[in-house]
Parts: sequence; structure tokens; C-alpha cells
Amino acid sequence: MMSQQFDWQPRVPAMRALVTALLQETPVVYAAGGVVRDALLGIDKKVTDLDLVVAEAALPLARRVADRQGWAYYPLDEARDVARLVFTANQGEPYVCDIARIRGEDIGEDLRTRDFTVNAMAFELRSGAPTRLIDVSGGQEDLAAKRLRRVTAAAFADDPARLLRAVRLAVQFGFELDAQTDEQIRRMATTVKLVSPERQRDEIWKMLVGPRPEQAIALLHNLGLLALVLPEVAKLDGVAQSFPHYTDVFTHTLRVMAHADAIRAWLRAERVDDPPRTMWQATLLPWRDELRRHFMQPTVGGRRRVDWLIGYALFHDVGKSVTRTVESDSEGGVRYRFFTHDQIGAEMTAARLDALRFSRYEITLAAAVVRAHMRPHLLDADFTHAPISRRAIYRFFQDAGEARFDATPGVDTLLLAMADYQAIHEAAVPARWDEYLEHISQMLEYAFAPDGLRKTEQEPLLDGHALIAELGMEPGPGIGALLRYVAEAQAAGEVSTRTEALSLAEARLALVAEANGN
Repeated sequence: MMSQQFDWQPRVPAMRALVTALLQETPVVYAAGGVVRDALLGIDKKVTDLDLVVAEAALPLARRVADRQGWAYYPLDEARDVARLVFTANQGEPYVCDIARIRGEDIGEDLRTRDFTVNAMAFELRSGAPTRLIDVSGGQEDLAAKRLRRVTAAAFADDPARLLRAVRLAVQFGFELDAQTDEQIRRMATTVKLVSPERQRDEIWKMLVGPRPEQAIALLHNLGLLALVLPEVAKLDGVAQSFPHYTDVFTHTLRVMAHADAIRAWLRAERVDDPPRTMWQATLLPWRDELRRHFMQPTVGGRRRVDWLIGYALFHDVGKSVTRTVESDSEGGVRYRFFTHDQIGAEMTAARLDALRFSRYEITLAAAVVRAHMRPHLLDADFTHAPISRRAIYRFFQDAGEARFDATPGVDTLLLAMADYQAIHEAAVPARWDEYLEHISQMLEYAFAPDGLRKTEQEPLLDGHALIAELGMEPGPGIGALLRYVAEAQAAGEVSTRTEALSLAEARLALVAEANGN
């Protein structure tokens, strides 16, 4: 066991006070896991999630300290003597501290039960004494070599979720898997099926939230794990596409994820380049405040909407593996088509997210975006060299799901479409990129301008009672259809008063009656 002095303490005052209070109750506290790894890597971040280990019973100790320091107390795992303390009297995300009793005879034995050597280190904290670093398995050496290595051969058998964690950590820190770890992951890949859906979800989500998410998906595939946790995505490998695509669907999906990640980074940045560095940044810049408000909102379980941009990219083309048809073209070659891949893909996306125990809201949102992701491309093609009509834009937002639930998936769809369009074309600046972005700009203006989509959400000009009273209509489905027609005209700016709306409805009724021979 290697032990040396090290200068470390929690930067967050509430965390520091908690450790001090613990040391008033017990002579030694160990901070273990990621906080040690990050400190040794020189990652200077405010630690808001801390894992502590103590030599005595953790649950009663944690309860006493939580009561004294004003933290909420939860018995996280009574069988293993693990408590969770949560501090919410701060702005932003809550602070979380897990306190566990040592597993085994001493801290060295505890650390040897952990997953990877870079996580199997601890800081020994004592009142009035220097902090000591404890390294039982060569974690410092592996950090220096940028190597991810299992602690023992039993690491993956003890917890198969570590198979997924290996991928996440390797990509997050730019580590290489050592040969034995790599080989064992491939050999034991099928045991990932033993991991609960919730834990699979959490590990996959951390990959999508982290840096270079497309590399994480590629590594999952290379190790044989992707087909076991996201089979719909794995089946895209080798599915050929026609021009202007120049890669198979799987490689295209990874490229879309990379472009979506660039958009996400721009949205999350506190400051942006002025003037913008790219054409798409210039397009989004006028609406950046509105986009940030839209995408920075949380969904469920601490997940944020901006990170779903990567999820949309991951799933947007999954329907292509089951809808591809092959046709002969006029030059004697072949052409690949994927009719209804957006509709089928939405169903597949919903099924996989449901299996992974995502929330109903997130499932509905992601499926709506996947279902609508081709619409911006089709609108761009329909209105080549011309502005998109206001009526067509209104229909896009309605069809994207605006009328079905309060989640405005149309805005999400537009940003996914930008990433998709870039990935379709091989050139750094795609064909007709300026015109495509102009169409995106028109739709964003409609969504965010004071007289845009918000105007359509105001009180409608007509309701069913008005149609019955003023036009003598009978209750039935015809009323709903006519109201939708008038609402579309209102959104397009074709009517703005009740009188105009009634006149339009009356004319529409007459036209329908004439068509039906009445």
C-alpha cells in the first residue's frame, strides 16, 4: 500500500464543514473514488458529490452529523451500512455526500473491492494532521500512463455495470483500456444484461452528457456492448445510404452526434464568440437567450433538455435498419430508400427509452423529435430559393407535437435537423447551407418572435359554441376540423378578428358542402 502526504480538502464550505463535523465524531474519515482521481489529474472543480468511508457504523454516525449540520439524511443501503446526506440550502444543484462503513478489515481491503485502479485511491483525513493519499493498486501510475485497468479479475463479475462504466471513463478522460481489461470486457459483455434497466440508463446517459459522446457509442460497439444495451443503434452498422449521404447509417449517426455536441456546447457556454465563428452560430445568435431558456430547463431525474440533443441524434435514424428498400436507378446502379423510417424510428425510440425506464415526458418528447426530424429537410426542399410560408411553418410546429403536449418539440427538431444536415454532406460547408440556415432562421423567428408561435397560443378567435350558434353547425368531428382550419389561418396572419374568422369559416363550410354535392 502506497501512502504519502497530499494537500487536499473540499473547496465547498458546506462539504468542508460536514467533514469537520464527522471528524469530531470519529478519528479518521476517508474520501475515496472520483474526488481523489480528479484531484490527482489536476481537475480543479467544486466537488458537490463526495464519497466518504468511516471505520464505524455509518448510519447512526451520518444521522447525528446530518442533524447537527442541517443536511437531509437517507439510509441509502441499510444492509451495506451506507447513508446519503443531501444539502439543499444552496443555489443550484444540491450537494450529495454518501457515507459508508469500510468493507473488510481496513481501507486497503475496501479499496481493493473497487472497479478501476484510478478509482481505488483515498485521502485519509484526520483533525490537525496532513492529508494522506492511500494507493493500494497502482492508481497513480495508471493515471500518469492514461490507462484504465481493473483492480482485480473479479471486478466485472462483482458488478457488471462496470462494463459500461469502463467505456464512460475511458472516453471521459481519454484513457486506453489495458489489454487484460479490454479482453475481459469483450468476454463478459453478455453479463451486462444482468444490470438493471435503471443502472443501464444512468451509465448511458452519463456517456451522452459527457465529452465526445459519439466516441463512447463507437467504443460500446467495438467492445460488443452496444448490441446488448442499444440494439437498434448497433443494427445501423453497415446499412448503406444513397447520395448525398457518403457513409453508412451508423457512421452518419456518430457524425450527427458530434455536430449536436457542438451545438450543445455553444448553448451551454456562458460567453460566445462575437462575431460568430460559424454560419450556424450566426443563425442561432439572435435567439440565443430564448434557446438557452428553452434547452436549459430540466426534464426528469436531474437530466437537462440540452443534453437530449445528443439523445435525439443517437436515435433519429434507428428506423432505417428495418425500412430500407433497394431500387435500380436510371444509370444501372442502386438507390436506397427508407420510407416511413421517421415514423418507425419514433416507435423504436419510445420502446427503447421505456425499457430503460426514462420518464413518460422524456419518451414522448424524444419520439416526437425523431418522428419530425425529416420535416425541416422537406420544407427546405419544398421552398428552394424562397421563404417558407407562414402556414407551412405553423403546420410544422403543430405536426411536431405542439398541440399534443406542452413541450415545444419543434424547436428541438430544428436544432437536430441542423446537425443532421451537416452530417449528411461530406463537405465542411454543406451544399446550400446558407439557404438551409435561412429557412431555420425563419422557423425560429416564428417560434420566438413576439408575434410568432406565442401569438397562436393566445385565446382562439372562435370556439365550437360560436360555430354552432353563428353558423348552425351540428356537434361532431366537423367542428374540430373547422376550428383547426381557422387556427391555421390565424397563425398565418390571414385573419385577426372574430368577424374575419367567422367569414372564413362560413366560406370553408360552403366550399366543403359544394364538394360533397350538398
